[in-house]
Amino acid sequence: MKPEQFSYDTLPYPSKFFVQTFPDRLAANAVIFGMDPPPPNNSRVLELGCGNGSNLIAQAYLMPDAGFVGVDLSRVHIDDAKASAAELGLENVEFRQMDVTEMSVGDFGTFDYITAHGLFSWVPEFVRKRVLALYAELLNPNGVGYISYVVYPGAYLRRGAQGAMRFSSRGIAEPEAKVSRSLSFLKFLTENTTDKSSFNRSLVDELNRHRSHTASDIFHDDLSELNTPFYFHEFVEMLSANGLQFLAEAELHAMGASDLPAKAREFISSLDDVLEREQYLDLLRGRSFRQTLFCRAEVSLNRTPGPEVLNELRLSSSLRPKREGPEIASDRVEKFVGTGGVGIEIDRPLVKAMLVYLGSVWPRSVPFPELVEEGKRMLAASVHELADAAKEEEIARVVFLQIAMASRMVELHTFQADRAAAAGEMPRLNPLARMQMRSAEHIVTGLGIDMKIEDEVSRRLLELLDGTRTRNTLFDEIGKFIRSSHEIEGKKELLAGLPEWLDESLAELAKIGVFEA
Repeated sequence: MKPEQFSYDTLPYPSKFFVQTFPDRLAANAVIFGMDPPPPNNSRVLELGCGNGSNLIAQAYLMPDAGFVGVDLSRVHIDDAKASAAELGLENVEFRQMDVTEMSVGDFGTFDYITAHGLFSWVPEFVRKRVLALYAELLNPNGVGYISYVVYPGAYLRRGAQGAMRFSSRGIAEPEAKVSRSLSFLKFLTENTTDKSSFNRSLVDELNRHRSHTASDIFHDDLSELNTPFYFHEFVEMLSANGLQFLAEAELHAMGASDLPAKAREFISSLDDVLEREQYLDLLRGRSFRQTLFCRAEVSLNRTPGPEVLNELRLSSSLRPKREGPEIASDRVEKFVGTGGVGIEIDRPLVKAMLVYLGSVWPRSVPFPELVEEGKRMLAASVHELADAAKEEEIARVVFLQIAMASRMVELHTFQADRAAAAGEMPRLNPLARMQMRSAEHIVTGLGIDMKIEDEVSRRLLELLDGTRTRNTLFDEIGKFIRSSHEIEGKKELLAGLPEWLDESLAELAKIGVFEA
């Protein structure tokens, strides 16, 4: 793999952020299963296949006392990464253009967290072997590794569409033209194949999946001749051969079974071996992609974490009571709803109070012991005395651990990044957000939240937050933008509600930490 032959120089990846790879998330999952991982805020982090550095730069900005190294074969990617780091004045991140097969511990030292997102299944076999050997050589004793990869059986369902896309575009060299031709043929195929059963459904699913993908995503992932899936048990065997062991999935809920039918849940619960359980989960779900965490084989893990582990962690949640004025000081069932409309019903007073508090401070995370005390304080203010406080605390631990491990509704942390600031008289986006705005549909906030810019009015507001405009000026300019745009629908309603929308938007942006201190 010589740099001059590397296709990523021809069509680089756009800016992307993968918060599931952030050291705080990796550390929290490690704590859950009995590890004592290095503190993220002063750790050493390596990203293999770092692209244009956008993922690593966000981490370096949020954690100035940690050290970061990114490696990529693409000269274009590394040049962009270095330019971005220099623009932000980051001195805690280093980028190198090189082949991973040429890396060594003598040149790089060791790391607490090592990640490789979108690399493993898309490189030749000899590179995969070297990647795993690097983890064995460079990962510190209590460190955590992360690798994402394509898995069977779900990968089988995608192969028909991928084969058709590659064949139909085989004579085209220019990347964007190749992608355009392959998508055009895939759409034609969905409309004209005589097989209207399983094959057609798989084609339609793939066409819909690609609607949210960039040309670069499709070119490098689905049109690549190097796209190697594995069964989970095969990946685990590769880890074992390198002195490594499975720890968890980066997203804990992916290890749960609550979404399965009753008989499937019963079957999964009958399995004592975690590796066998994970393989059967892939078969039951038809999973096609994994984000696996691992550690050194000699690390002792606790595969059945108890609720007391929460005492070592911080929690965050966007859940809010569905109705105003929820009744927390009784056994009345209250529904809490988070982003995307996903919700949960709770009847325990202490748990309800704790959820109300978490929602009020979101996206900040709260140490669990502090969260318990805040819940008790809220109940006391409602003139509610817990009959058995110790028992209710234990129930709360059980409930919160179950929610965190089965869903995204409660997230676990070991560290709270804090770049939050008030909007001020003339609000100004922080330097990281301003830079990300130029090339991405998402920004990573000062509290480590991946925020999607949902619409053009919101984007225009963010563009105007350069520190030169008061709220009144922002109101005037947003109003002009709405009136002059030919693309915006429902202008009358938007303009009528603009004062409230602007106030709410500025307050929310301040809360999630996008403003410069």
